[in-house]
Amino acid sequence: MKLVVLGLSLGSSWGNGHATTFRALLRAYAERGHDILFLEREVPWYAGAHRDLTDPDFCRLAYYRSLAALDDWHAEIAAADAVIVGSYVPDGVAVARFVQAHAQGVTAFYDIDTPVTLAKLARGEHEYLSPAVIPGFDVYLSFTGGPTLTRIEQRYGAPRARALYCSVDADAYRPLGGETRWDLTYLGTYSDDRQPTLERLLIEPARRRPDLRFAVAGPQYPDTIDWPANVERIEHLPPAEHAAFYSASRLTLNVTRADMIAAGWSPSVRLFEAGACGTPILSDRWDGIETLFAPGEAILLADTTDDALAALAIDAGPIGQAAREQVLAGHTARHRAEELERHLQEASQDKGRRTMGMATTDQEAPLTLVAGGAGFIGSHLCAALLARGEHVVCLDNLQTARASNLRALEAHPRFEFVRADVVDPLPASILHRAARFTRVYNLACAASPPQYQEDPEHTMLTCVLGTDHLLRLAEQAGARFLLTSTSEVYGDPEIHPQREDYRGFVNCTGPRACYDEGKRAAEAMTFDFARTGRADVRVARIFNTYGPHMHPDDGRVVSNLICQALSGRPITIYGDGTQTRSFCYVSDLVDGLMRLMESEIDGMEPINLGNPNEMPVNDLLDRIVGLTGAEAPVEYRPLPVDDPRRRRPDIARAAALLGWAPKVSLDEGLAATCAWFATELAEGEALACAAE
Repeated sequence: MKLVVLGLSLGSSWGNGHATTFRALLRAYAERGHDILFLEREVPWYAGAHRDLTDPDFCRLAYYRSLAALDDWHAEIAAADAVIVGSYVPDGVAVARFVQAHAQGVTAFYDIDTPVTLAKLARGEHEYLSPAVIPGFDVYLSFTGGPTLTRIEQRYGAPRARALYCSVDADAYRPLGGETRWDLTYLGTYSDDRQPTLERLLIEPARRRPDLRFAVAGPQYPDTIDWPANVERIEHLPPAEHAAFYSASRLTLNVTRADMIAAGWSPSVRLFEAGACGTPILSDRWDGIETLFAPGEAILLADTTDDALAALAIDAGPIGQAAREQVLAGHTARHRAEELERHLQEASQDKGRRTMGMATTDQEAPLTLVAGGAGFIGSHLCAALLARGEHVVCLDNLQTARASNLRALEAHPRFEFVRADVVDPLPASILHRAARFTRVYNLACAASPPQYQEDPEHTMLTCVLGTDHLLRLAEQAGARFLLTSTSEVYGDPEIHPQREDYRGFVNCTGPRACYDEGKRAAEAMTFDFARTGRADVRVARIFNTYGPHMHPDDGRVVSNLICQALSGRPITIYGDGTQTRSFCYVSDLVDGLMRLMESEIDGMEPINLGNPNEMPVNDLLDRIVGLTGAEAPVEYRPLPVDDPRRRRPDIARAAALLGWAPKVSLDEGLAATCAWFATELAEGEALACAAE
């Protein structure tokens, strides 16, 4: 089997238990003859001195710097027999969508903190997993068993949920003998919800028994903790030293996260590691622990400080030996590797059966709504979402869009077109399926000055009423909402380049106000929905965008110049041509919109999306003339009212929060756009001749 794993970390065990879990499991999985690629997001806190595994001998370990860089591995993901995404992966929701869009084999989510994950989902926090992507995984593998598995299937729509507990590499974790250094130890990263138990079962016993020796190993403990003198602190203990740590402990403490206690059936990896070393374990109490270790025989349970002191007063050696026997009988990495293989094989068989019944399951699949989806940008967005595996409903009134933009999408089994105007109440075909929508993109509004000025009342109502209708749909569905706003909210800017905190210089009574002020009102409404907890929102301020599917008569500078150059008509420049613009190719913009939608950022601030390479309109003309070979005369006409003199986005926020920046050069984008317009114009002439 070819297996690809995208996990939090394999190379660094600093401050996380994921690395040791993956190392043991994947080493054992490789022993079964499987080929493994582990992809890890490169982050500073797991780099440098914190990276304690650089060249594993059981798998290939590779790093990617960003979501965009993950695309370099899409062929490996597509060719794999199975792809596993782990919990806490940075941009995990977007990673999940990427995997589900490209993987041909089984897809799995491996949740190493299932109760924490479910608690986050219940609070609407989608840091690394969202309800929308869970049904897209063929199997949900969980560190937690018991009733939680049924909940994952019934509430979140996972096709199958299976327990895959943490485990231990029995070759690395074994009794080492030697001198006993401490009477009671604890190994774990600091956590607010674990600290009270640590206080009760280790720190207070240390205060009462100054004659005994204690140790706490793990990072991130605050300086405010009052450690007794007989408690030794170890800031970081690499996995290679775990066995020695446990072997030098007369007893070791297991402390469970509050969410894991509530769920039950959630063993910590420390239980199996300590047990494999034959170290007696003192643990807090939770449902299901008795299915792993027999209380009083293979583990000691404690609720109070007195319970802990009583455990310290006995010879617990036989309990440690019994724990080791139970671990070796059913909880080693080799046992888990065998279980993983079985789960993936069963999921593969089930995937085949579900594929045969796809027509039925598609009736319940999550939906993405793209309002304005037949327009220039919207049609490209619909195509990109379909390519990623989403079910797309395109809503458009075709007032300024062209149905031909959707020609390549109409036959797609996951695409649906609904003709309606967002100014009106949303159609029943949308409202009756409201619960299925997980994403709502609002691109509904004419965007070129001649188009939006032709019916300014409708433009304003589209911005205000349309946004209200779509926000209410998102509120009802619990869907994330993205508003495409515009750089026009900055007006004719006095600040250059334009940052998101610039409030703009807009003529609120001029001929462009229907659009400029309409978008400003739409932003205000969107943020008010977020501020009152009614919707999870994102706002993109789009700067000049160009590319195929632009309307030849939309009045925008790129389409005007290209069409005039190709047709041989006089080329018109408004103003003297020294006014500047920044031109972003449509594929780059769509990438930014999708990243923004899937990001887990604070949605209360807009983000500029555009190309910061600023140039005068005259320079743009020179490039288009060079590409088309046009020899037509240039006519200079008066600059329209309120037309901005300069326009350039500051995209620092998009770069920092989304890892986004334009990739397509202006020459490359203009060449593609000119070629597309040439084909469109040729087809138009052919149709005109046929009509004559």
